[in-house]
Amino acid sequence: MPKISKKNPLPPCPVTPNCIRTSEQFGAGIEKVYEAFIKIFDNEAYRWEVVDPKRIELHAVYRIPVFGFKDDVDVIMEEDGGTTTVFIRSASRVGAYDLGVNHRRVKRILKKAASKI
Repeated sequence: MPKISKKNPLPPCPVTPNCIRTSEQFGAGIEKVYEAFIKIFDNEAYRWEVVDPKRIELHAVYRIPVFGFKDDVDVIMEEDGGTTTVFIRSASRVGAYDLGVNHRRVKRILKKAASKI
């Protein structure tokens, strides 16, 4: 089993407030956490894909309903001893401000994942 990264492997956010990058640990194996995120993305995301199945890396695109702007959500999962760390980043593609949309989205995704695990 690979060791959990000390640092978040996702790209850092720009200085503009239209991005959030964080991590959260779940007391479950990676398979269960992966299944929870797949269900969430199936229900919410405009589209999503597995970027790297060996690393458990996912990419989802969310579309803002009114204007149709697209936001990118990237997730990398790592397991160590039955605990899975989820690294997540949500960022707007355009504009410098998102009115807190990305922060709320990540908070909602992590809350839903916790309830499914």
